[in-house]
Amino acid sequence: MTGYGSIKNAIEAMKHGASDYITKPFDTNELLMTVSKIIQLSGLREEVTRLRSELQDKYRFENIVGASSGIRLVYEKIEAARKIESTVLISGESGTGKELVAKAIHYNGPRAAEPFVPINCAAMPADLIESELFGHKKGAFTGAVTDYEGLFRSADGGTIFLDEILDMPYGSQAKLLRVLQEKKIRPVGGTEEIPVNVRVIASSNRDVHEAVSKKNFREDLYYRLSVIQIKLPPLRRRLGDIPILVRHFISKYNLIFQRTVKGISKDALVPLTQYQWPGNVRELESTIEHAFAFGNSDMIYKFDLPGYITERIEAASHKLDDPKDVPTLSKAEGELLKQALIAAEGNKSRAAELLGISRPRLYKMMKKYGVEGK
Repeated sequence: MTGYGSIKNAIEAMKHGASDYITKPFDTNELLMTVSKIIQLSGLREEVTRLRSELQDKYRFENIVGASSGIRLVYEKIEAARKIESTVLISGESGTGKELVAKAIHYNGPRAAEPFVPINCAAMPADLIESELFGHKKGAFTGAVTDYEGLFRSADGGTIFLDEILDMPYGSQAKLLRVLQEKKIRPVGGTEEIPVNVRVIASSNRDVHEAVSKKNFREDLYYRLSVIQIKLPPLRRRLGDIPILVRHFISKYNLIFQRTVKGISKDALVPLTQYQWPGNVRELESTIEHAFAFGNSDMIYKFDLPGYITERIEAASHKLDDPKDVPTLSKAEGELLKQALIAAEGNKSRAAELLGISRPRLYKMMKKYGVEGK
């Protein structure tokens, strides 16, 4: 409170930590309004701090769950990517957790306090994607009634996540390449280039190399985006991680449903480790959520699982009831070899141990049945 209000006094007060100041003689209502605004501002700051803390906790590396060699390699790549500013290209089937990896890189890196802006390129109409990414000027096209800054400017200082990058129109790819090279954007209908400081992380659930070879994706853009490449293995290639993932999701849904489920029974875990999981980790999480929604005990049992999983496994186990369905010895041996290599994550020594044979014998079988290994 001062009797000599001036800009100089105000600046000096702010330097010493004041949020505002009032001059004498002061009005009571003005004082109450000023204090009220400061309390609201303080509350918002605390809320932002809390939410940032929750985000960092939610997207810790530990939340990308698994102990298989494929996931350990993903951990290593995230650790390297989070410390630097290079572009990242994440590939993997739908449901493997590509956005989770992108957020882990962002929220564990130097840009964690800045925006993380995701955009699904497959969901954007081809004629609007440039406007969404780079913004537009009023009157640039029909419906552009005001200026729009675009997602790159919204993400300034932070990270933009371009999900399903292969669905970006070929013409727009050239403009994205220029943005990556020049660190500037030009809004649709604009003439001036605007500097942006944005880290780009992209992802695809399809084969990028195939798209490049078929001229559906620019080769120069691929090289610009793939400074760091992270490939997420499908869940069927790391079935050994399923018990760990199940425990993780049980802990998660215990909090959400306010339950105290202790674990999963063996008769329920077996079909989960035999199912091929076309929807990957997302499908497994949905399965555990289903078990929570329909179960009411302190364990997850087989009858708590979705019927399509248990029925498919049971159908496969009873398939041999019909004599004509009995496979030849050669076919059964080849299938057993494939399953052993999957369970061993491509480790030939481990696969030979599982089959109870020597490594030379394993190599002969692989050659005989045309099975490739790592």
